[in-house]
Amino acid sequence: MQHFKKLDLFGSVFTLNVNRNDKQYKSVIGGITSFLLYFCSLAYFIYKIQLWSSGQIQPKITSQSTTFTYQEYIFQQPPIEINMNTNMNQLDEDPFDQANNYISFAYKQSDATIESEPQIIIPTKKNVSGSSSFIIPQNISLILNPPGQKGVGQKSEVKGILYVALCDKQLSLYNITCASDEKLYNFVNKFQGIQIWVNVNIFNPETKQTQVVVLKFDMQLDFYAPFLSQLQLKITEQYIDDSIFINTQQTSKYISSCNLFSQPLSQITFQNQLGIHGFGMFMISISPDGDRQKITYPKLGEILADVGSIMSTLLSIGILAQLINSYLLEEQILYQIIASYFPDFKYHLIQKDLFGRIKSVQINNQPQDVEQYQIKLDILKEKARNKINVINQIYELSRLQFIVQGLVDRHTIINSHKLGIKWQQNQEELNSLNMNHLGLQIEDFTILSYEQLDKQDDIKIYDT
Repeated sequence: MQHFKKLDLFGSVFTLNVNRNDKQYKSVIGGITSFLLYFCSLAYFIYKIQLWSSGQIQPKITSQSTTFTYQEYIFQQPPIEINMNTNMNQLDEDPFDQANNYISFAYKQSDATIESEPQIIIPTKKNVSGSSSFIIPQNISLILNPPGQKGVGQKSEVKGILYVALCDKQLSLYNITCASDEKLYNFVNKFQGIQIWVNVNIFNPETKQTQVVVLKFDMQLDFYAPFLSQLQLKITEQYIDDSIFINTQQTSKYISSCNLFSQPLSQITFQNQLGIHGFGMFMISISPDGDRQKITYPKLGEILADVGSIMSTLLSIGILAQLINSYLLEEQILYQIIASYFPDFKYHLIQKDLFGRIKSVQINNQPQDVEQYQIKLDILKEKARNKINVINQIYELSRLQFIVQGLVDRHTIINSHKLGIKWQQNQEELNSLNMNHLGLQIEDFTILSYEQLDKQDDIKIYDT
């Protein structure tokens, strides 16, 4: 058992108590400070929990650029909208109107194996300026898979082609009526322009959802110099960890940006594609350049650790309260030591201000000179500090030992180790020590103890 005892990591150290009823000295100032610390810590904890539960604490977001070799993306919403540029439009009429049409749009998807036929897009709505808008249908899919890199189970690359055509009589099959030849001639000989609105997404960390942002590109329409524009959509792969305790991962992807590159295109090439004249075409594809984004939301453990660090910081303010308590405790001990040697000291009526300075002193209801009293009290307090020094206490005990040895023979002092209060009085033992005249009783256990002062008035010191 002794070996186990040596392994004990929880050994206790005995400490002497100054107060008889409490192991620690406590004051009103310390209590107020503790209450404020508890209140501030609890308030900050509730505040952080509220922010955390409502998603207002920003997550840790890391983003890394990467190059994709394969991507497939299905548009859940229309990716592109086309409007007339009112600043460039020199036509008083709506050029997209089906009943008096100038410009028409067609869309098709192209891959390495299947070439679909272009589909005419019908205007879907009116914009703010009153002109019609064209929207590429939703639920279309684009695939990035460069030739020669197709892997097992992967689909062929799919791109979208959007044609911007001059109205032609062939479009009457789609209930589109072109403007007169004269109006069309005047239209193509004037400076015109359209706006391409591309719907991209940004991630909102607070709602944990993506929000649509519209990127606008101005395009000049020149019938005699058609354009071929490459519209590359940039994909961001996203990995979200929003669990409370353990690490989890939710994967998603969205269109985060786009790039537009243009080059000239001959009218003959456009006619070969659509069979009618036009202003240009857009090649819509997924860009191989993208991002991988990792978003990690704070977990409950991190919130508690943050609250704990703030509490530790607040507790450092308690050092001031500890210093005040140490001062007050020392003052109490010094006054009690002085009262032990000057019994009438406890009848001194001392009044102090908030800073511990003596305001007035009365002895037997007689006012005293505060300055002279303070000088004498400071001298006694300094002497009391010296008395509670351990070396001084040992020294005083050694003096008492020599005095006792001068009054009592050495044999009696040695036998005093056997002397004490008996549970059951044994007269023979007392007679053998020749100490029967003491008449020790169990009440003598505390005859010299400090608790005997309970029967008298305490020291009267008032702080005001």
